Amino acid sequence: MTNPNADNAAHAASLSSALKDFHRSLIRAEIGDDPALQNNPYTMLFALIGDPRFAWMGALSELIARIDQTVADGEAADIEIVFAFREEAAALIGEGGGESVAAFRLRHLTALQNEPEVGLATGRLRKALSAIPSKNR
Repeated sequence: MTNPNADNAAHAASLSSALKDFHRSLIRAEIGDDPALQNNPYTMLFALIGDPRFAWMGALSELIARIDQTVADGEAADIEIVFAFREEAAALIGEGGGESVAAFRLRHLTALQNEPEVGLATGRLRKALSAIPSKNR
């Protein structure tokens, strides 16, 4: 017999992992051919923190941090929290959501066209999302 609380926490951790992979691919797409950012991880880190070119990823970064904190605090066993994380992540890639994520979606679509790894990471994220039951199921 499985423990539903452990399953919920595992879903949250899996979603976080897929979101991190997605985030890395978006960063690589945004860096593109910029030689100043390609070879120096510290320069890239400071660009991620302060360069407006990366600001659109803020909602994704915050979502990852909230999921990880929830898992670390042992609060991911609550299915309602996992549902909320699922819906928020799905909205970022165009599965629901509204105006608040429109800018993210537009940048994501551009990155999909420029970097094949973004498409692969988006697919892995969709797979992680589909593993989490929605409220309507």
